[in-house]
Amino acid sequence: MADERGYYQSDYRILLEHDDEDQVYEVHEGRIVFRTDHQVRTLLERVPLPVGARILDYGCAKGSMPARLHSLRPDLQVHLFDVSPMYREHWHRLLPSALQAVDSIPRDWTGRFDLVTSFFALEHITNPSETVKRVAALLADRGIFYGIVPDTFGNVADWVVIDHVNHFTRPSLHRLLHDAGFRHITIEDQVHRGALVFSATRCGEPTPAPAVEESAVMSDRVAEYWRSMNHRIRECEDDLDGQPAAVYGSGFYGAYIITTLRDASIVRCMLDASPFRQGRHLLGVPILAPESLPNDVHHLLVGLNPAIARNAVADMRWLRERNVRPVFLDERTP
Repeated sequence: MADERGYYQSDYRILLEHDDEDQVYEVHEGRIVFRTDHQVRTLLERVPLPVGARILDYGCAKGSMPARLHSLRPDLQVHLFDVSPMYREHWHRLLPSALQAVDSIPRDWTGRFDLVTSFFALEHITNPSETVKRVAALLADRGIFYGIVPDTFGNVADWVVIDHVNHFTRPSLHRLLHDAGFRHITIEDQVHRGALVFSATRCGEPTPAPAVEESAVMSDRVAEYWRSMNHRIRECEDDLDGQPAAVYGSGFYGAYIITTLRDASIVRCMLDASPFRQGRHLLGVPILAPESLPNDVHHLLVGLNPAIARNAVADMRWLRERNVRPVFLDERTP
């Protein structure tokens, strides 16, 4: 990126419209589970936090995670750090200024923390090795570094997010943590969809590095997926032959579909279950609640992670009632 510092300090305005604005993690039988709730639950299930533990959320953005955590555990001493001052207004409603830091870490924070967390931050950082070494220095002797990064193979859209300058696999994430001095390292790929959840300490028995062979095979599959993606989208467009369609999902996959179509005007709207997305526009296309799909639209291009797309659509009984045909991006081959 040409001006990484400027981008994150002033342009990267994620989820800033409302204090409680969040991303949808999943929709199950009509019930929305937001990402922050899932992340907090996962953290508390995996990390024992003693009363009064000192915690730093590194790259915290507006502080949704520590805010939710503190509401459940008010005994915790939560601290915030980010490179951008844009979030200060949100932080001041959570914590006093002495527990906040922007751009640089206070010297007296060295060795202070029982837990440092990093939620979807390392993929944005140009030099993650320096960052992880800095985190190691912030931890107390038995402190834990806990975080989440996108899983390159669990969510192939990771490759088309322009500000994701790092892409992680289990072996590469282990290497990053090991080289920063961490010994006991756990990495899980089944507890947060499309992501790797890790924890690491500088004490304990060293954890063997994962084998790389499976990652090599999976990398070839991801490469083939993206090589053929444009072809599949345009096959779908040819089949539609000008009939109106909608795109389900207003995230990365949905945006990719619209920008790849030869004639994006066939897309009447995008559908999204998140109330925070509804009523907005993406690339000039209105974002509606699923139940607001126009009656004359009977084709739905599914812009969701292929790993979950079919299960998500199977939950949408209204599609069958409305005679709407879902079209999946991985159901065709070149």
